[in-house]
Amino acid sequence: MWLAQALPGGTLYRCRRCQLKFRHPALDPAQYERLYDNAATTSWSVDAVRLDWDLIADLIRERLPQGGSVLDFGCYTGGLLARMDARLDRYGVEVNHAAAAVAGTRSGAQVWTSPDLIPPALRFDVVIAADVVEHLGDPTGLIARLCALLADDGVLVLTTGDADNRLWNRFGANWWYCYYPEHVAFLSAAWLRYVCPAQGWTLVRCETFRYRALPPLRRLLETVLTYGYGWFPATYLYVGDMLARLIGRPGLYSPPGNGVGDDHLCIVIGRDATRP
Repeated sequence: MWLAQALPGGTLYRCRRCQLKFRHPALDPAQYERLYDNAATTSWSVDAVRLDWDLIADLIRERLPQGGSVLDFGCYTGGLLARMDARLDRYGVEVNHAAAAVAGTRSGAQVWTSPDLIPPALRFDVVIAADVVEHLGDPTGLIARLCALLADDGVLVLTTGDADNRLWNRFGANWWYCYYPEHVAFLSAAWLRYVCPAQGWTLVRCETFRYRALPPLRRLLETVLTYGYGWFPATYLYVGDMLARLIGRPGLYSPPGNGVGDDHLCIVIGRDATRP
């Protein structure tokens, strides 16, 4: 979606204490929410092969072989909910009203447009937030809110970019995931190891994965382009924009790097049973 005024890119920082990497300045959360709640339902690829969805589906089958309740927080048009076993009680939250309507029709799930609309007594065996936490400036607060929705032995599943992957460590802000100004918080295993014990959470699992599968030759080409963008970002973007205009397809695009390496995290968090 084109904006009348570009979002501020800000500067990327790392907290030396907790290792959270974040963008500053960032907009007020309500401003981002208003931007996300638009009439578009194709802002993100909804039918592409998502490796994180495969990981999440496997995890749910493992934890809930006989069924249970699942909430997809940030479900967009319901692609992940639609893939889930019909034996599951499926729910979603999506701030984009148009996408929420599509998600409900597509998946048959109960979809709310705000977490405030979830019935207070309702609890879930699994809560999912796939590609969500990086959009919010307070990841600790988001995780706390989602953990409060868990049943006693429930788990929270997050997927997001790994802020300690080799491309970030080599190129910093020129890692492709940092290109998007709406990405304002970047998690890592180090941050999780710091924050989970302090908050009374158990880090059940934290593993890296490749966000997109690429054929070998495409992956080689993307790797070359990724290093070109990492070393010479201004030149890369200028040439890319010129080529796009020459072929008559100017517009938004992502810099290279998606699928080149294992630069995403699949995280499973539960409550610490030893704490109230």
